[in-house]
Amino acid sequence: MKLKIDFEIAQNELAQTWPSFFMLGSCFAQNQAERMAQLGFDVLSNPFGIIYNPISIQNLLQRISNNTAYTETDFNQRNTVFSWEHHGDFKYSGVTPAVETSNVILTTARQAAQKADVILLTLGTSLVHTHNDIPVANCHKIANHEFEQKQLTFDETKTSIEHSISLIKQLNPTASIIITVSPVRHLRSGIIENSRSKAVLLAALHEVLRSVTNVTYFPSYELFIDELRDYRFAKEDMTHPTPQAETYIWDRFCETYFSATTRDIIEHVKKYNLFAAHRPIHSANEHVQKVAEKRNTLQLTYPFLKIK
Repeated sequence: MKLKIDFEIAQNELAQTWPSFFMLGSCFAQNQAERMAQLGFDVLSNPFGIIYNPISIQNLLQRISNNTAYTETDFNQRNTVFSWEHHGDFKYSGVTPAVETSNVILTTARQAAQKADVILLTLGTSLVHTHNDIPVANCHKIANHEFEQKQLTFDETKTSIEHSISLIKQLNPTASIIITVSPVRHLRSGIIENSRSKAVLLAALHEVLRSVTNVTYFPSYELFIDELRDYRFAKEDMTHPTPQAETYIWDRFCETYFSATTRDIIEHVKKYNLFAAHRPIHSANEHVQKVAEKRNTLQLTYPFLKIK
């Protein structure tokens, strides 16, 4: 008896045994980046916080690619100081620390993007909120009446994705580019609006993929919606994938992009992580010593690991 849809994903094995990653996009991208970091990958994800829509991703890539420093005019002051380009987690006590901190982060982001073997974008929605006709990455808990919600057209979405790819290639011509659509559904605007938003993203993205090179699509959205078509794979909000679902999608990502050697190293790191996380009932000092020994052995065997 067949109980679910299974589909093949084309192999796109990366050239590097242990590639470095630079990632921008939704909370799903952030969760997977945290998983990568735990496994010892060199990864920088969302340096200015989670970003959901293609316009905001494009704007940030534009700043990173052109190395456009932040100035006082890029920030707003309400109860705190913030930028419409950044996630709501980025708040400052004054304009000067906002500018200084943001430019330090910008430098780090640019360096990471320039040296990354893989740049991965996760698109969350083609619904955009604007403030005085300017698209924002986050509403920073400002009153709803100050914003307008707009559904990007197919052409607007396509053009934005094209610009983002072009900016990445200017910044890092040799990087492999992976683009995916987040499986997280944005239901605050309505379930029909969410479906339309995802449809526009998917249609525009696949049209772009027809005419670019060294860019691949990974079907995170389809894996969650079709292969894992059961609410037991969704959290209580019925929109976000459970850890089990995230692990399943990650495993399919590994099968698609990593060599057998890379996957074998991942298994070694996972075993180390399990051992390190164990809390012994007796002889804690002995366990700490064994963890250090195993870590040193792992690091000597695979010196490229970024074990924290």
